[in-house]
Amino acid sequence: MNKKLFAMTSSILLALIATVYWFTLKEETRLPSDNWSRTFSVETPSNNYSNFQVLNEENGYVITLRNFKEQAILSCDLDLMCQEARSLALSSSSTNVWSNEAESYFIKNYTLTHFTESGTTEIANDVQNFVKSGDTLVYWTKDQQLTVLDNGQEKSYEVAEPIYDVKIIGDNILAITKESQGDRFAVYHLANEPIQLFQLMSTASLVSSIQMIEQSPGEFLLLMDTTMVSGGAKTKVIQQAAFDLSPNQAIQLSKVSFQHEEDGRTLDDITHATLFQQDGQTLIAFTATRAGNKNQVFLGELTGGKVLATSLTKAGTRYERPVILNKDEVAFLEMNGSQRELVYASSEPSKIEESKQIVKEDFKQAAYTQFSKSFNGLMLVLFGFAWIILAFAISYISTAVLNRFRFESTYTLGFIIHVVSLLVLQIFFLYRFTKVETTIANIPFITESWQFVVLLVAGSLLSTVPLLLARYKPEEDDYTYMVIYATFMNLAVLFFLVGPYIF
Repeated sequence: MNKKLFAMTSSILLALIATVYWFTLKEETRLPSDNWSRTFSVETPSNNYSNFQVLNEENGYVITLRNFKEQAILSCDLDLMCQEARSLALSSSSTNVWSNEAESYFIKNYTLTHFTESGTTEIANDVQNFVKSGDTLVYWTKDQQLTVLDNGQEKSYEVAEPIYDVKIIGDNILAITKESQGDRFAVYHLANEPIQLFQLMSTASLVSSIQMIEQSPGEFLLLMDTTMVSGGAKTKVIQQAAFDLSPNQAIQLSKVSFQHEEDGRTLDDITHATLFQQDGQTLIAFTATRAGNKNQVFLGELTGGKVLATSLTKAGTRYERPVILNKDEVAFLEMNGSQRELVYASSEPSKIEESKQIVKEDFKQAAYTQFSKSFNGLMLVLFGFAWIILAFAISYISTAVLNRFRFESTYTLGFIIHVVSLLVLQIFFLYRFTKVETTIANIPFITESWQFVVLLVAGSLLSTVPLLLARYKPEEDDYTYMVIYATFMNLAVLFFLVGPYIF
């Protein structure tokens, strides 16, 4: 390789690196949607938390983060400036835990225990689970006995079927039961005695959770998170039903559809759906897959069995367990390797403007993102040998045939055949064996399929331009060198332009 060709090759590759880095930096600072900020970190003790809960207080929030060994209790103001109030040691036998700044309730070895700084008190044995809201504590035992403790007053109930869950909604306590063998659920309103409101049958293979919310006085919404299994394929389905507090209602579950507000594309794999009611709106936050990007957070209003959702996060990082703090803020866990960090997004104008600014950390993060995505490029390089071998075979067979007939411009035509066959085979292999739609969605500088083809054409031309400017001619002496250079220069161009976004 002469000096001129080396200089042009190096310049092109450096320009590609700089271009990709610029787009990576722009993507890093891009808002997930027009009305929501980028994510902000909540200052928390570093740990691998599996879930978290939020309690609304008058002047802020109490956030509890839990892993398998302990629970960290944070006291946060309305701006989510947090400090650790205390921590609670847990063991492998500890199940459900509820905490605020002063006290904790948890189950250990099926014993419900109340913990304060002054000591611990065992409340009941053989406890299956419990829920707490405000001054009301409800727990139920394995023998289907349900106990309500409210401001020192105790009341017990007995239900005929195993208790699946209990919801405390304002002044109403609703118990959900599920028959031991079967898919029939029943919902009871706990008044002086359990009053059955309705029964429902689930056709799902798995019911992950049931949520309830009061949409208006006396009017409630049930949301069931289910998984359907058919032919070995799993499909997440969210179903809803409206009900009130009158007995023996006949209700029907209906499927909720989820679409992105920007392009109307259906969102798949809905998980961790949570409801929130404010100002007459029923909001739902959830994680979903969009254009092949998994575990992204979305927020939308649930109306008429349909959700038009807004993106709260961007592709590239995975998130889980969103919790709506209010209509302007949503908190969730960001997955960084094996660690999970508590973050939040905001629709407050001041937060949106703040997140538009490029800060020093963005440059580092963009470099890290570009470096980590380069490993996808290595996978593309390995995959590229599939079409390279075929292109070599086509070009050299063509050259041999042209030489046999003593064609005047054998090597010029042979070189053109090689470049064209390389391009055609690239297009075929990428469209046939990869998810091009996902790749296009990941590449920040194109949006359409035809633009992807243009990008591949540009890569082919870019791999030959240095040879022409360095005055190489496709003659017998330089033919093999030119073919090899164009092939691997083209692979290098694809490594930077397509490789980071291929998977």
